[in-house]
Amino acid sequence: MKGLATAVAAGLIFAAGGVLAQEHPQMEAAKADLEKAKSELQAAGHDYAGHRKQAIGDIDRALGQIKQGLASVEKKEKKVEHKEQRLERKDTRIEHKMENLKAREQKMEQH
Repeated sequence: MKGLATAVAAGLIFAAGGVLAQEHPQMEAAKADLEKAKSELQAAGHDYAGHRKQAIGDIDRALGQIKQGLASVEKKEKKVEHKEQRLERKDTRIEHKMENLKAREQKMEQH
């Protein structure tokens, strides 16, 4: 039965997009690039008729979206991990029940 729970857990991980325990290098790289661009814009000496300020605001919104995206993946990862833990506990209970049934069966055969 343990194999069944493991297979189901693996299926849940696959269904979640295979994101469990993976890094997110593209999102992290985009975040770093945006932070660098924001820093460059903030260091610019000219306001460019308000466009520099607008660009900084747009970068802040983009950074917010990246943070929300990473948070949603983390939430999904935790949900999958929780389901996997529940399956493992259920598998353990089933194994104990099977052991008890086998022990009862052996006792009955001896009597």
